Amino acid sequence: MNTTAPPVIQCENLGTRFGNRWIHRHLSLEVESGEILAIVGGSGSGKTTLLRTIIGLNPVDEGDIRIFGRSLRSLDSRAGIALRRRWGVLFQQGALFSALTVFENVAFPLREWGKIPQADIRALVALKLQMVGLKPEDAGKLPAELSGGMIKRVALARALAMDAEILFLDEPTSGLDPIAAASFDHLLRRVRDDIGLTVVMVSHDLESIAATADRVGILSGGHMLAVGSLLEVAGTADEPYVRNFFHGERGERLLEALQQRQDGAVPQRGPMVREMPS
Repeated sequence: MNTTAPPVIQCENLGTRFGNRWIHRHLSLEVESGEILAIVGGSGSGKTTLLRTIIGLNPVDEGDIRIFGRSLRSLDSRAGIALRRRWGVLFQQGALFSALTVFENVAFPLREWGKIPQADIRALVALKLQMVGLKPEDAGKLPAELSGGMIKRVALARALAMDAEILFLDEPTSGLDPIAAASFDHLLRRVRDDIGLTVVMVSHDLESIAATADRVGILSGGHMLAVGSLLEVAGTADEPYVRNFFHGERGERLLEALQQRQDGAVPQRGPMVREMPS
């Protein structure tokens, strides 16, 4: 995380609504270059809506969003398209095209966004599949032939196909078993470290957040209740969501293990501590 560079994303007094119902109001948030920021919140708090608003799928009704210093509200269509090429999105269930092979799914943005020669597309797809830990023979498979973890990896390769600088993830470990989820957590961290990505993810998976996120933002009441390290935000507010999410029996065990690691003590191993593969 580069705290000396200007924020990559800035939400300034953001307001979004559906009809007369405000989803967010006076929401401010900054995402630093190179960090993994996890956004958490109760059901219906507007986590996915916030993600969709930042990437331009929902309109901004109040305030502003600036990405790489550019205001989304002031961009014309050409500038907007150029800006969107700088980020990738991994949707909750992968959202692969079921009739296309792995190769064609990853190649899709390359063909949509630029006039890239076929030989270069083949080389780029092979590189992205290798980056996410898939084998060359996986390229010819259809999504129906893939495990849940492989689907997430293909979706990640597609999101990174255009050399994205920002990666947006919506519930990236949803539907995965603990082993596949831990493997994806490790992959996400490694890819971030290798290419310097900035990552914004919505998640309710506390173990995944602990394994990957540099900072956590709690979305409640239409605004960011707190933003900080996992240990910091877990103790910031005495409100029902924070108590239930962070301070149940499993959450307390994880927080205790994290505190012991931070203090340099050897943590007790337990089912709540999801270790990243070495």
